[in-house]
Amino acid sequence: MTITLDHIGIAVNDLPQVKKLFEILGLKASGTEHVADQGVQVHFLKPATATTNIELLQVEDPEGTVAKFIAKRGPGVHHLSFRVETGKLDSLSKELLQAGYKLIYPSPKIGAHQMRINFIHPSTTGGLLIEIMEASSK
Repeated sequence: MTITLDHIGIAVNDLPQVKKLFEILGLKASGTEHVADQGVQVHFLKPATATTNIELLQVEDPEGTVAKFIAKRGPGVHHLSFRVETGKLDSLSKELLQAGYKLIYPSPKIGAHQMRINFIHPSTTGGLLIEIMEASSK
């Protein structure tokens, strides 16, 4: 199974300041998407040569999970996201559960870009929130 680091999600309080920094570092804005289920506006930034993207998470819902993350820990790295081959997310999820890892959702949900997603709970990963995702087969 091929697994690649797709993006790094960063929770932000000051979107213009963070976007300006990444522009200076050579990343270009590549789109914005509203993800109601997570209470965020997601801003995608692409580096000129690398394949791993930056995803800026701007809070829209003050009661959402990202707002709670910022209130508890402050802005910063929120999650690492790994992409698996289409059709492999369910088998990877099963393998993780069998190995003792806890998933946030009982079954994958649809996230940004209509990707099927789930998260590995930080209580079982040494404190890191890790997203696993695959392209929807639809």
